[in-house]
Amino acid sequence: METRRLVYLLALVLIADAITTVLAVLRAPYPAFVTLGSPAAYLNIYIHVPVAINSYVLYTGAFIAAILFLMRRREVYDHYVYAFIVVASMYAAYTLISGSLWAIESWGAAWNWDPRETGVLLLFIAYLVYFALRASISDPDRAPVVSATYAIAAYSMVPISYAAPRIAASSLHPTKALLQGFMEQPEVRAYFYTKLLLVLLIGLLATKLYVERNKLGLTERRVLKISAVIAAILMIGVAAYLAAEYSGGTVTRVYAVFGAPDNATLLVRLGGKYANISISEDLSSYIVDGKIALGGHVVKLLGLSDNHAEKVKILVPGCVIANLVLYSLLISGLAYTVLRRKQVEG
Repeated sequence: METRRLVYLLALVLIADAITTVLAVLRAPYPAFVTLGSPAAYLNIYIHVPVAINSYVLYTGAFIAAILFLMRRREVYDHYVYAFIVVASMYAAYTLISGSLWAIESWGAAWNWDPRETGVLLLFIAYLVYFALRASISDPDRAPVVSATYAIAAYSMVPISYAAPRIAASSLHPTKALLQGFMEQPEVRAYFYTKLLLVLLIGLLATKLYVERNKLGLTERRVLKISAVIAAILMIGVAAYLAAEYSGGTVTRVYAVFGAPDNATLLVRLGGKYANISISEDLSSYIVDGKIALGGHVVKLLGLSDNHAEKVKILVPGCVIANLVLYSLLISGLAYTVLRRKQVEG
C-alpha cells in the first residue's frame, strides 16, 4: 500500500480510536465489586490494557525484524527493528505511567514493586539500552548488526514480563479468574477487543510510516497532524467534562453501605473522620446481585446537610481522567515521531 493511503488510513484509525476511547470511558461497563479501590477505576481496562498488550506485540515485531536482518542483511529490516522499538517503547512508557496512576487509586501508592510493574519496568529499560548501544557504535556497518543481536537478546524480557504475575507467589494485579465473568460480558468484549485492534493498527501503521516518513508530502503531513489534534481534543475534552463533575457537591469515597435501597446509609469519610450519611434517593438502580454496588466508589453527595444527603452520584476516578489525557499525549507523540524528517542513524 502506498504511503499516502497509509497516512489516510492512520488518520481514520486515530479518530476511530479516540471515539471508541471516550465512549468506553463514558458508557462501557466496569465490575460492580472489586477488592481494592473504586470499581469505576477498572474503566482503565479499555485504555491501559490494550496498550500494554500491544507493546508486547510490537516488541515481537522488532524481534522478527532483527532475525530477518541478521539472516538477509537488508537495510530495510534494520530500519524496522529501530521503528518497532521506538513505537513499542512509547507504548511501554505509557503502560508504566498509566499503571502507576491506576495503582494510586487501587493500591494506595504509585509504585509497589508488583511483579507485573517490575517486569514492565525491566522490559522498558532493556530496550532503552538498545538506543544507547546503537548510539555508542560509530561504525555504520557494525552498529546495525550489534543492535539487532541485542534486540534479539532483549526480547527475552517480553515473556518474563508477561509471565511475572503468574510465576510470583503473589501479585496485586487482578487475576484472570477475578475478572473472567466480567470480561465475558458481550458489551465489555465489544469495547475491549475493538480498542485492542485499534491500538494494534495504530502501532503497526505508525511503525510503517516511521520507516517511510521522509516520503511524506505536505498534504499527508497535514492530514496526520489534523487527525492527531482532533483525536487529542476529543479525549482531553471528555477528560475536562469528567473533571468538572467533581464540582457542585461534596466529594468522598464510600467504604460501606447499610440498609435497604429506599433507606440506605453510606459510610464515608468527611473532614478526616468517618461518618454515616443517610440518603433520600432510592438506590434500587445501583443493585447488583442483591447488593447496593456503591462500595469503594468515589462519589459526589448532593444536598448534604447534617449527615443526610438528597442524592449520590458516582464519579469517574481521577486515574481514569488522567489516563485519558495521558493517552492523548501518547497519540500526539506518535504522530510527532512519524512526522519528524530524520534518517535512522547507524
